[in-house]
Amino acid sequence: MAANAGVLLVLAAVIFCHARTGNAQQIGGTCHLSDIKVTQEKTGNLVQGQPEYRVTFENLCECPQDYVDVHCNRLPSLEPIDSRQIKVMDELCMLATTLFKGSKISFTYAWKTPQDFTVVSATSRCGEGTGRRA
Repeated sequence: MAANAGVLLVLAAVIFCHARTGNAQQIGGTCHLSDIKVTQEKTGNLVQGQPEYRVTFENLCECPQDYVDVHCNRLPSLEPIDSRQIKVMDELCMLATTLFKGSKISFTYAWKTPQDFTVVSATSRCGEGTGRRA
């Protein structure tokens, strides 16, 4: 009898937590790719005679965004890319961590011209995704 009561207590706690999480995830609605702000600026440093650029991604949505993929053209660089911030995967790059509201992820690279970092997909953790492939 005590075992059944314990199981019921655990089950009730799981249902309660799930319900709370489900409601919290819906606050703020669904994010859009346009909610990820991308800025790029020259740092003023030169690496092997080429300008260094700082790229910053910021989440303007209430909900966390995961699996953020950006076009990056293999991200050519004369200096190492910080893989704790962004992972280079051929033509696309993926941010290495979750972007929370107001948080920023930045990295630097050095190349003769600035690269394109258009956001192509992301998954909103508060509702439906915004184009992330399965």
